[in-house]
Amino acid sequence: MKLLYFLSTLLCFNVAVAQKIKTLNKGKVVQKNYNTTVPYTDINGLIITQATIGGKAYNFIVDTGAMSVISRELYEALGLQTPDSIRISDSSNLKQHMKLVTLPPVQVGDITFTGVPAAVAQPGFFFECLGIDGFIGSNMLRNTIVKFSYQDKTVTFTDKLKNLSVDKKNSVALAKDKFQSNPGIKIILQSDSYTINELVLFDTGMVGLYDLSLSAHQSTLKEAGLLTVLHRSEGAFSVGINGVEAPTEHLMLSIPEIVFAGTTLKSVTTKTTSDNRSRIGNEILKYGDVIVDYPHRQLYFNAYANGPVDVSEKHFPVQPVVNGDKIVVGIVWDDAYSDRVNLGDEILKFGEFDYTSVSYCDTFKHNMKPTTDTAIMVLKDINTGEIKEVELTQQ
Repeated sequence: MKLLYFLSTLLCFNVAVAQKIKTLNKGKVVQKNYNTTVPYTDINGLIITQATIGGKAYNFIVDTGAMSVISRELYEALGLQTPDSIRISDSSNLKQHMKLVTLPPVQVGDITFTGVPAAVAQPGFFFECLGIDGFIGSNMLRNTIVKFSYQDKTVTFTDKLKNLSVDKKNSVALAKDKFQSNPGIKIILQSDSYTINELVLFDTGMVGLYDLSLSAHQSTLKEAGLLTVLHRSEGAFSVGINGVEAPTEHLMLSIPEIVFAGTTLKSVTTKTTSDNRSRIGNEILKYGDVIVDYPHRQLYFNAYANGPVDVSEKHFPVQPVVNGDKIVVGIVWDDAYSDRVNLGDEILKFGEFDYTSVSYCDTFKHNMKPTTDTAIMVLKDINTGEIKEVELTQQ
């Protein structure tokens, strides 16, 4: 998973543990026989669209891997009050208690959602930097058919599948979890000799193609014989809504093929994450439209091209992460650099990008990947304060 190519960030709440709350699957769509399409803004894969509450427009991320959430500022602006709270675990597996409210009517395009529960997030970097007011999560979408179109930069909401073009051959059964209706699907990991099914979350709030849960790797896939370990290292590169994960051992692996709803993705590279569930993220939208049919528990994929898709990519051996107001080294994948690069070294420059001359928010929002395979990284040593240069090559 990755944000601006290197931050490996998830902007979502992936597990909710309630206190005396049995389900967040509440609320409904007021209209019947509806079919509405709204544009969205793409910020490094995140799907940001407008919703209207009380006659005022707000910006929301459409996040199938999350429950619905609003910012603290929106909570106060709407004059909401609540005695309820909920404990939220984010993508870095960090937990935080948040207020739980019932939203007033939320209008998206021509439809209105009413009676939907939402958590109230504390003020933070993501909301301020991205200019968002909340998340439209799966507990809001659970009775709706939702189409995501990367080519058109639109999201369509309908209650009739006949309003959309789908091919049942390019589909997969969908399982909604009982607490907040997050959509789970089976993907196929395969090579010439091995095949294994994995239940993953389809998560439009995850920036990247496929993230492998470290726990899933250890419990199921480690001995499967189809994953090749490219690198093994300790560090922290996953940033969730509650902060940066604790340093832990991670793997970078290659997978010959993944089959997603009938389409074969070839030469997949993935990294393990601290989350307890693997995910297919919003990068899949670059290769086709995805239709999530929540009511009928089916996911469809209308691929933009016929045949297998090569998704191979190169990676630099040092992976940055946002930490506070700095960009620092989160993990060093290649041991060959371990004597020159420390975890936590501040990154001042990388290739043609000077991180000291832009805000960390701008760095966070824009894809600042060097345009060459070899680039100089300028670092401030975390231990000595020394300024040093290291040449890095993508592999």
